[in-house]
Amino acid sequence: MKIDNPHKKDIRARLLRRLEREGRSMTQDALAAALKVKKADRASFLMALRQLEMEGEVLRTKKGKLKLSETANCRRAVMLSLSRGFAFARFEDTGEDCFIAGRNIRGALPGDTVLIRLGPEDSRGPNGSVTRILEEGDRAYSGRIALSPEGETVVEPDRSIRYPLPIRRSALNGAQEGDKVRFTLTEGKGGEPSAAVVYSFGSADSARICADSIVDMMGIPSVFPAAVREEADKAAGFTEKDLEGRVDLRDELIFTIDGEDAKDLDDAISLRKNDDGTLLLGVHIADVSHYVRAGGPLDTEALKRGTSVYFADRVIPMLPEELSNGACSLNPHEDKLTLSALMTLNKAGTCKELRLVKSVISSKIRGVYSEVNEIFAGTAGADIKEKYKPAAQTLRSMRALAKKLKTAAEKRGTMDLISTEARFLLDENGVPAALYPRVAGEAEGMIEQFMIAANVAVAKYARERELPFVYRVHDRPDGEKLDALLETMRVLGIPFEGTKDMGGLPRAMMEAAKDTRYARLVSERLLRCMAKAVYSEHPLGHYGLCLEDYCHFTSPIRRYPDLSIHRILSDAVRGMSKAELYRRYGEFAKDAASRSTECEIRAMNAERSCEACYKAEYMSAYIGKTFTGVISSVSEFGMYVELSNTVEGMIRPESLPDKELQYDGVASFTDRKGRPLYTVGDEIDIQVASCDISAGRIGFVPA
Repeated sequence: MKIDNPHKKDIRARLLRRLEREGRSMTQDALAAALKVKKADRASFLMALRQLEMEGEVLRTKKGKLKLSETANCRRAVMLSLSRGFAFARFEDTGEDCFIAGRNIRGALPGDTVLIRLGPEDSRGPNGSVTRILEEGDRAYSGRIALSPEGETVVEPDRSIRYPLPIRRSALNGAQEGDKVRFTLTEGKGGEPSAAVVYSFGSADSARICADSIVDMMGIPSVFPAAVREEADKAAGFTEKDLEGRVDLRDELIFTIDGEDAKDLDDAISLRKNDDGTLLLGVHIADVSHYVRAGGPLDTEALKRGTSVYFADRVIPMLPEELSNGACSLNPHEDKLTLSALMTLNKAGTCKELRLVKSVISSKIRGVYSEVNEIFAGTAGADIKEKYKPAAQTLRSMRALAKKLKTAAEKRGTMDLISTEARFLLDENGVPAALYPRVAGEAEGMIEQFMIAANVAVAKYARERELPFVYRVHDRPDGEKLDALLETMRVLGIPFEGTKDMGGLPRAMMEAAKDTRYARLVSERLLRCMAKAVYSEHPLGHYGLCLEDYCHFTSPIRRYPDLSIHRILSDAVRGMSKAELYRRYGEFAKDAASRSTECEIRAMNAERSCEACYKAEYMSAYIGKTFTGVISSVSEFGMYVELSNTVEGMIRPESLPDKELQYDGVASFTDRKGRPLYTVGDEIDIQVASCDISAGRIGFVPA
């Protein structure tokens, strides 16, 4: 429950200040008297106090007295993992992890929101104990049914619970050994948790089955309700009446460039020179807001999903295929409704003017990245040259413009981390037959630059006109983590003189490390330093791109924030007053930003987990085989080795031939004399030892 009344906010602030000033516990009545709470304000006082207790900012002692959590050295956290004898929780305010000894867990389970009283720090970092469970999570988990070495049936949880759990046969609910299951926890003998199966998905040795489990556990909607399907069927297509007031661009040379297997083509591009020597870059985006009525079944479902989710074997779309692959997809030689960003660029590629128009286009070419890359490389065959002949000169001009935009981004200091994206080829049974790094060519980079240019121009347009809006924002990184990384670079001998406050720091750090064997280490740890990019109704800027203005405008088929701002912009270009825009969209923009961020995080975690399962399934065919890899990270728990196909596996310290190893706290395992034996960037021959498909874990040993 949020307090929106300013008077209630004032009571809340006064309450906190008074407890801080007192520095001791107080009764409720004494606190009210100290604040001189009037009878008419008593309800507001109690409401504010109740909320502060729920949030964990105020504690009530056993005797009923009140005191600040800070005074009691307490902080809110979410339980991350549970192991035998200890657990970890993550603080909500800083994202830092806290160690909790077994005796101090007090029944909290992964996913629970808890209040933690801090203890003294040690080499593991913060220590604490659970004082109260503020809010229970759903307490549903996934894992596989297995037999223990003693022959007992157990559940081996996937990640958050890190030891086998006992399960009674009566609680198996029909599940068999080897099944991937969803289970809940109950209190067993001696207070230890015991599992109970809710649902069995099938074999845990199938990544496809594990993906089903991930979709279920993450709560990702995968089936469209009948009302949504019905509205999508009715919405598909348009009439001549729908063209009224639109700018007709059907005769313009406009075309799409996407992946070969893409079906939801939501952006098209155009480029021509103006009489004064400037360029007119057009980014034409499918007008999804025309088909998805605000507040209707389609809109409600799209908001619930937030984004399309991409797995190795499937796509869970935000919108039904009737729209995403049909009416809204900018298929060639079909009239399509669009929202066009027409940007006038000077010779340096800087946008001097943006014109937003509702439009109708007809794409002339269904471009494919690989084909355009062949044209740019000069290796295209006659059939490809013939296909792109109408756009040959335009593509040359686009290529030159994209280079200018990329150079400007580099000068600006845009972050450029090392990508580890993977691409799978699946056989007819949905099992990965090949795995290799996803490589972006020049054509992909060109389209990316044009989409960024449109996103920047549209965000600036909204900010300057003070429209209600959904921005894409990225906060500054964690200063302490940056300091630690700068020290790591110094220890590793990477020449770098910058400080954490310099502009374009991430790019400068990557430039310093790029020709060393530590480039991936610096990239990975930079990523850990970074704040998560989120959506916001406020124009807070984007640190990673070094931009004051940024939004997501170009993918309304697969992202709800883009659909949101299309709806707002459509009314803005029609001439709706700012007052009416705020009446209609003020709260909507705030809600869309918050819920879209939550859905994006959910999708990202699901995609990452699914990819891990598919990698484990792929490598299970190579158990006992030897590969050469590179040590990608080192910690006290072991070291990760990355193979050329993007797979990472863990080598435990106990499997290394040198038994008296020490972690140096930076990037190496050293011998007793401090000499590095295994360091990030070193090549090492490994043997695939184990593949847990259900948990998405791969184990290596030295070859």
